[in-house]
Amino acid sequence: MSYNQMSLVDMLHHGLVHERDTVFFTFKGNQFTAKILAGGLIGECDMTTMGKNKPILQGVTAFSSLTAWTEACLQDVLEEYYTRYSSWKRVNHKESKRSMGDLRDQCKLLTKKRKREDEVTELYKEVYRLQQTIVDMKEHIQCWEQGETPETKDWEVVSIKPDIPIPHRENEAKMRVQYIALGQPRGIDLELYNILR
Repeated sequence: MSYNQMSLVDMLHHGLVHERDTVFFTFKGNQFTAKILAGGLIGECDMTTMGKNKPILQGVTAFSSLTAWTEACLQDVLEEYYTRYSSWKRVNHKESKRSMGDLRDQCKLLTKKRKREDEVTELYKEVYRLQQTIVDMKEHIQCWEQGETPETKDWEVVSIKPDIPIPHRENEAKMRVQYIALGQPRGIDLELYNILR
């Protein structure tokens, strides 16, 4: 899978979404919901129309992608065949209150599959998202300062750790043995070398 094709499996792996989380989208007054299942599958689909909820697509065990699920909802349930619909942009993750596209962009930053040129745009997106989060937090604080009780929010911050090579102990041990073999031990090895000699 290429860098640009992050999947629900990658998002589950990085903890951006979890099994049993709800995804949803709205189209022409109909709201479609489903659960994220093990292995990044999507199932347990429902549709709400005019306040009435009903299970749909029960003949399908699960969908292997977000796109397959939204296409089935639009084509098989609503019979909308000529619709251009960007699943990742329009489908939302209920628990984080973010679009799946936004979560996928965040996932791209967390994966080791990333390329340098792709990383710059994703980093700017993440900086912008964090700036928006700060604005939301300031508004939240202002509500408290004005004596109001603001809506409870769960802000997410992701730490992206740089890839810094760390010397392995195995390499360190090899170097110590080489210095001893050359008759040039260092540190505590020198002391042991002198005792054993």
